[in-house]
Amino acid sequence: MTPFKMISTETTNAMISNTDISTTALLQRNPDMIAANLDGDLVMMNEKLGRYYGISGVGARAWELLETPASIDDLVDAICQEYDIDTDTCQQDITRFAQDLMKVNLIEPVNQ
Repeated sequence: MTPFKMISTETTNAMISNTDISTTALLQRNPDMIAANLDGDLVMMNEKLGRYYGISGVGARAWELLETPASIDDLVDAICQEYDIDTDTCQQDITRFAQDLMKVNLIEPVNQ
């Protein structure tokens, strides 16, 4: 079971299909997102598009780590140090989480 939960007002039909990313590529938050922490859960809004998102659990910590550009490998290293999770499982979960965030344009490669 993945330790991340993302809730979205977005439908899957609007998601982009190509979200393959190198684990060493730097990722950054979409600057159009407004985020607030509510008791450990993140609530985010894209004001331009009127879309709301929520991230809970370890996903909220991963979002915090993306305050500055970071790679999937960077996120995995930090999460493994802070939580009781093995590297392989964390790598799979963080990669899937990053792909999900990219599908709804919450994060993007730095050089995009």
